[in-house]
Amino acid sequence: MKMEPSRSSFDHWMHRYHFTFRETRGRNITVQCNLCLPTIKLLSTAKDTTSNLKKHLERKHSLVYRKKTSKDEPSNSGHQTSELGPSDVKQPKMDHTLYTSQSKLNVLIFNFIVEDVQPISILEQPGFQHLIEVLSRGRKVMSRKTFVARLDAAFDRMKEELRVKLDKVQSLCTTADLWSVHNRVYFGMTCHWLEDNFERKSAALACTRIYGRHNCEMVIAKIQEIHSSYNIESKIRATVTDNGSSFVKAFKEFLPEDEREAEENQFEDVGSILGEGEGGDFFLSYFLPPHQRCAAQTLNLIASKDLAEAISKEQIQRVHNSSTAKCALIWRKARSSTVVADAVESIANLKFIDPCPTQWGSEYHFVQKIMSLTDAQLTQLIDFLDVPHFVPDEIAYLKEYADVFKPVAFALDLLQGEQKCFLGIVIPTLLTLKRKLQEKAASTQFFAEVIDSTVKAIESRFKQVFHSVDARLATTTMPQFRLWWLPEAERESLRATLVAEVLQLDQGFDEGDTNGVSLHEDEFFSYGPGSSSNRDEKRGAAEEVRMYLEGTNKDLQCLNEFPGVKKMFIKFNTTLPSSVPVERLFNHGGNFLSPKRNALTDEHFERLLLLRYNSKICTTAFE
Repeated sequence: MKMEPSRSSFDHWMHRYHFTFRETRGRNITVQCNLCLPTIKLLSTAKDTTSNLKKHLERKHSLVYRKKTSKDEPSNSGHQTSELGPSDVKQPKMDHTLYTSQSKLNVLIFNFIVEDVQPISILEQPGFQHLIEVLSRGRKVMSRKTFVARLDAAFDRMKEELRVKLDKVQSLCTTADLWSVHNRVYFGMTCHWLEDNFERKSAALACTRIYGRHNCEMVIAKIQEIHSSYNIESKIRATVTDNGSSFVKAFKEFLPEDEREAEENQFEDVGSILGEGEGGDFFLSYFLPPHQRCAAQTLNLIASKDLAEAISKEQIQRVHNSSTAKCALIWRKARSSTVVADAVESIANLKFIDPCPTQWGSEYHFVQKIMSLTDAQLTQLIDFLDVPHFVPDEIAYLKEYADVFKPVAFALDLLQGEQKCFLGIVIPTLLTLKRKLQEKAASTQFFAEVIDSTVKAIESRFKQVFHSVDARLATTTMPQFRLWWLPEAERESLRATLVAEVLQLDQGFDEGDTNGVSLHEDEFFSYGPGSSSNRDEKRGAAEEVRMYLEGTNKDLQCLNEFPGVKKMFIKFNTTLPSSVPVERLFNHGGNFLSPKRNALTDEHFERLLLLRYNSKICTTAFE
């Protein structure tokens, strides 16, 4: 019998022995896959092509198909080559990207653990090991011991690279704080500086475990130790901390007598300070930089503690207590279950978050959200949660509360910034806040006396900032403010101070630049046209400051036209107004100290945390 021409494609195919011919159906044939046995797998393909069968081998039996093809398969015909082309041409490229060397694989796994906050124990999990072995063609996952060795080496590289970077910086600011978690206490510190393009850079210096009492002496010793380890003691403009008694007393010991008297006028926990050891000659062995209290935390104290005390002394205490109690009941019930939370969100089109008891801003924003609802939404929400309705006086009180203290909430958000937040914004922010509160006092129904007490608290708690020469110069060198914020009678004095600082700073840079370097004759002699003395006469420090102060451009980049003032801006505005960055460092640390990672030693915890925090500025550590 003559063979049907239509079957010739399958009969002459090199992989036909993997299939058993079953029958012909019109223009198609049916075959059974021998590799799928004992499962019966029937496949249909056209008589003049084997493309369906090839796809089945590629998808279900790729190892057998590729091995045979790479060794033996010739190009049977033009259309067969084109059918194989797309998958076979792309496959080697995929292999090249998936499979890598052992050293590169170790780098990828190390970065995966550090940057994505993975537990080290993942290296010993069978599933992870199998995944890596399959993707890397049998290469092994590094052991815990190897990872720790790489961690130590990466940390040393990171610290050395950071030292080199900080060595080139003229002015630095550090932030410090204590953190309690899982019955442990850690001392954290970050540092910050401004680049020539005004971009702020940040790095973590330490997050070390503290044993025993974290008193004033411990704080002093730790700050000195960390600063010394990076050789930055002489470059620090200020160390920013919260108002904790340990930090307050530690820095007070190093203040001049006149500034120490000003510090004593601040509101402090006297019992905590007196309960700490006096130290005797201990303080003579250390040196600390100037202290900057966290402006955000200080304002938060005013908005919570001082505001509550002022309200308690007024007749509005009753309506305050009743209205805030109903608000508290709403947020407790709204967060009682996910079902209730979803219903509340659908009713009010808002997602409620529990207010933090130590952060006044979160409580204020919750009240503001409640008062932003329409009467119908508020009624529906209260009925759904089955809480008491607000009476008209309570509604009026809460709406006025949300309106009067909106500038306080805005100022808090402003002072907690990092990238675009400078010491120079503190005084204008406080002055603007005082003015806005006083403007509202005339039209308020409930808060006239409370506003007066709040303004006095701002003046008292920020007295040191208002009188700080550094803070005043930081404000003046910001084009947004210049001397416009200052009363006319005080402007000339501050202008003269600015000129003196520019002159002193220029002389300091000249001395540093010429130290050990030979000068050109034209730079040494100052006679004749074009000499340095004539240039100074045309545009000296006083003229530069005058031109700057008379300008109206508020863009920070305009400082490039005034090099002396620009140096002053970088010098004084390096200091941050708040210690929020070190709190963010602790937030990073919380990920590493979850229950799965609680077995980390204190040393490894610190190294992992600092490597992750500094990954953007210390890139060589991950190579």
